[in-house]
Amino acid sequence: MGLQGIFNNQQFSTLFDNAGIGILVVNADGEIEAANKYILCEFGYNETDLLHQKIEFLIPERFRENHAKLRTDFSRHPVNIAVDPEKNLRGIRKDSSEFPIEMSLGFYKDGKDTYFIAFINDQSRKKEAEELIKDLNADLDQRVKESTRSLKATVDQLSRQIKENERKDEELEKALEKEKELNALKSRFVSVASHEFRTPLSGILASTYLLSKYTKEHEQPHRDKHIKRILSSVNLLNEVLGDFLSVDKMEQGNFKPNYTVFHIKTMVNDVIQNMQSILKNGQNISCVHNYENDTAYLDHSMFHHILTNLLSNAVKYSPEDKTIDLVIEQKDQKLIIRVKDQGIGIPEKEQENLYKRFFRSVNAAHIEGTGLGLNIVKKCVDTLDGTIECVSKENIGTEFIITFNNKKEHYENSISS
Repeated sequence: MGLQGIFNNQQFSTLFDNAGIGILVVNADGEIEAANKYILCEFGYNETDLLHQKIEFLIPERFRENHAKLRTDFSRHPVNIAVDPEKNLRGIRKDSSEFPIEMSLGFYKDGKDTYFIAFINDQSRKKEAEELIKDLNADLDQRVKESTRSLKATVDQLSRQIKENERKDEELEKALEKEKELNALKSRFVSVASHEFRTPLSGILASTYLLSKYTKEHEQPHRDKHIKRILSSVNLLNEVLGDFLSVDKMEQGNFKPNYTVFHIKTMVNDVIQNMQSILKNGQNISCVHNYENDTAYLDHSMFHHILTNLLSNAVKYSPEDKTIDLVIEQKDQKLIIRVKDQGIGIPEKEQENLYKRFFRSVNAAHIEGTGLGLNIVKKCVDTLDGTIECVSKENIGTEFIITFNNKKEHYENSISS
């Protein structure tokens, strides 16, 4: 059946004219043999305007010569193809206005004659949608910036404190270099906090809203669930702020130990109690004490931070229904703390970077964290003249072993020397 015969078929003609995409039928010489209503509407022509025109008639003049060459090559070796959208094809209307188009090409043979079919779609709306998405992303970025303004205030205060610490003229060069480092740290803080603050804040807002919906007495379990989520999110925010403040002290040179005598068991029980709000379903912390003397001579705050951070990490990186083991023992006048989990573990090739600031292993990217905790733990352990060891295997678990000298005379001698 010839081309005319095909278009004389009423069903085909109806489908052709009412298609939701532009369709052109072009002969081997590049002349338009048929155009559906979609094409005529998009380009602003009537059918008599287009028939027997070269297909380049619908392309801006600056592209016509190159397109004619491509059409000739396609005529020699016809295939069904979709033209790469990245080529930014353009069409030109009767009123000379240009617009982006998307095109697919096909062909069919009728005896010795070859006809080419171009399916053409107006991409203007798609471009508008892309611009809308850009605007929405920009709005989202602005909201993130607003949610971190308290962090910016803290970092600004840090910068002011650094400037106030500049004292002697001969230390000016060192102070200026320090300020550059802190500015870089400030930028990283903002980047990390933009992510780490957004998730818990969103959780707090959502749970607070849902709490207002549960007003009946029998809905108390729902209220308890959202209250636990709020507490968990607040603990996470406190953890992030605590990490930032600890780094602040390190950078100012105020990270010095304040040795005191305190009861280990009391400290450990307080930390474990604080962990209850972040435990996942079925998780528990098993604590084993193995010592005769319940006292330690260390910096109370640093010891508290070390224990809190290691237990918090063990909870975060372990699945539900797993036990975190905490063992505290005294041996040969040394205080030894072991924290062992059954979590995701740390890839062996990444363990050498474990204590670097902002380091996150590849298998922990989906879990909240600043990448500062273990860096601060290492600084605390070093400051207290202790040692830290990590034994970890991916998908099996991780154990941290920290050892301190538990003799008052040891630390007094270290300070005096």
